[in-house]
Amino acid sequence: MQLVRYLIGTEAELGVLDGKRVTGARSALRRLGQLDGRLGPFKRVFELACDEPKVALALGGVFRDALAEAVARDDGASVVTQEGLSALRVLPFIPDPEKVFGIGYNYKALCDHESHEHPPVPLVFAKVPTCIAGAYDEIDVTPAVGLVDFESELCVVIGRTARRVSAARALDYVGAYTVMNELSAKILPRPTVPGKTETVPQKAVDDFGPLGPTVITPDEIPDPSTLRMVARVNGEERQSFPTSDMVHGVQALIAYISAIITLHPGDLIATGTSVGCGIVDRPPRLMNDGDVVECEIVGYPGCRNVFRIPAQRTKKR
Repeated sequence: MQLVRYLIGTEAELGVLDGKRVTGARSALRRLGQLDGRLGPFKRVFELACDEPKVALALGGVFRDALAEAVARDDGASVVTQEGLSALRVLPFIPDPEKVFGIGYNYKALCDHESHEHPPVPLVFAKVPTCIAGAYDEIDVTPAVGLVDFESELCVVIGRTARRVSAARALDYVGAYTVMNELSAKILPRPTVPGKTETVPQKAVDDFGPLGPTVITPDEIPDPSTLRMVARVNGEERQSFPTSDMVHGVQALIAYISAIITLHPGDLIATGTSVGCGIVDRPPRLMNDGDVVECEIVGYPGCRNVFRIPAQRTKKR
C-alpha cells in the first residue's frame, strides 16, 4: 500500500494511491463504518491516525487492513483524484520526525570506488528535523551554502518504538519506506582527513532531506534488499544501484542504532548512497542553480525538486 499526505484547503489529509487514483482515507473509513459498524472502538483511533501519520504507522496492520478494505469497498465517493499526484498539493508524509539519521559509506561499490574500507559498523550521523522538504517543493538553498550534492537513498520510516532490537526482529519495527534525496553541502577541495565536526554543517542544512511523495508499507516491500535506487539531474540518469549492495542492511542498521538510541514512530533512517553522486565523479559534478533533481525507488513515485542556489548567482556577478 502506498500512503500519501496532501493538502485540502487548509487541512492535511491522508490518502491511498493506487495507480493514478487517490482515495481519501478518512472518508473511506467513515463510509466503511457506516456499512456494518464493525469499526466499533477503532473508529476514533482511525480518525486520529488520519490526522497524525505517526499513529497510522504505529497501528501497523490493524490500520492498514481496515484501510485496504475501506478503499476496496468504497463506491468512488471518497476518491480525491483520478489524475495522479500531480493533481494534489503533496506534503511530506512525516513533516516532523523526532530523529533523522544518515549512514556514511554504506554501499560496497562506493567504498571500492573511494578506496574506503567496508565499515565494520555503520557510520551513523544525524541530520535535523528541519531538513525535511516535500517531494515537489522548490528548494531555496541558504546563501551560506554554494556547493550542493544529491544522493538518492532508501529511507526507512520507523513504525514502532524500537529499543535494543535484534537484527532478526528489526523489520517488525518498520512502518514504511520512501526515498530521500539526502543532500549534502560540500567542501572543495575535499578534506584529506574528514573531520567529524564537518558533518552537521554539511548534512543538517534546512530542506536538505526531500522525501518521496508516498510511503510504501512493508507488506508491499517485505525485503528491502531487492530494490533499485535512481537519481536523475536535468533528465540525465546519474545514479542507479541495487539496495542489495549495502554494507549493512536495513535490519543491521535498526539493530545498531536502537542499541544506543531509542527509535520512535516517524523517525527516519536514510540508509546511504552509492556511486554517481557528484562529489565522487572525476572531476566533481556538483549541482548548479536551477537544476532539477529526481530521486526514486524504481517502480514507485519519486521526489522531483528544483534547486535555487543564490550563492552561485552571487559569484557570477
